[in-house]
Amino acid sequence: MKKFLAVLLFLLGWAFWLGSKVWAGPPLTNAEGVGGCALNPFAYVTNPIKDNKGLMDTNFIGYPQIGIWKVGLYDNKPVGRIDWLAIGANISLFNRIELGYSHEYVDIENLKNVGKDNLSVKVNLIKEGDFNMKFLPALSVGAIYKDTNLDPDKVGADDDSDIDYYIVATKMFPDLPVPVMLNAGLLFTKGIVRGVLGFGDDRDTVFFGNIETVILKKFIVGWEYEAKVDTEVDDQDIRTHAMWEAHIAYMPNEHLMLVVSYAYTGDKDHTGEYAF
Repeated sequence: MKKFLAVLLFLLGWAFWLGSKVWAGPPLTNAEGVGGCALNPFAYVTNPIKDNKGLMDTNFIGYPQIGIWKVGLYDNKPVGRIDWLAIGANISLFNRIELGYSHEYVDIENLKNVGKDNLSVKVNLIKEGDFNMKFLPALSVGAIYKDTNLDPDKVGADDDSDIDYYIVATKMFPDLPVPVMLNAGLLFTKGIVRGVLGFGDDRDTVFFGNIETVILKKFIVGWEYEAKVDTEVDDQDIRTHAMWEAHIAYMPNEHLMLVVSYAYTGDKDHTGEYAF
């Protein structure tokens, strides 16, 4: 049996917003340009319009939101050190639609530099508390088009681009002594390491979830999880490890959020069918 040890991952994320009427807070713009947390999307759209005052004084276009993430994997024996930088942005329309883009720069010591582009759309189908149902969560569906510049033949992948789909529900419980947000969904993907190493030919259904707590109004402490992805290339299983991460976010002012996180991304000594 494999002995799973935490891969050392230190993640420092900045999420900052443009314009004097833009407020910091979840969802962040994550590494794939989607409103959520470090790994997972939320059902909420990013930076919704408040008081009918959006971009250029419209009441249907929200202010743009930007996220910058710096990731370091320093103890991964099969591929060496990995440095991961992602820059993304998104915008909301009518407080129902979210459009996003991000580019990921992934420097893999024993492979090559990899670039990955992500284009995303999210549609909020049900707002939190709709139909006068206080405990009804927000519900959204979304899609992320992913394209990596890594030659799929180099790593045994089937393709260098594909589309992930997801459905997600998010609910905030603000009246608890410590406000809590719960988030859960299903991801439908062929991605190998979130698409950085390409895509298989078999789509997997993957569970993901978050627990977030708000402390002293300026701090968010949370944990998120994404289950193992199991895809195939030419009838051979290729797996991406289940991942979890714990984080602390701090809002020093209304326009800036800083995030620090520790994540477990799999067995540093793995062999066999796992991508890395």
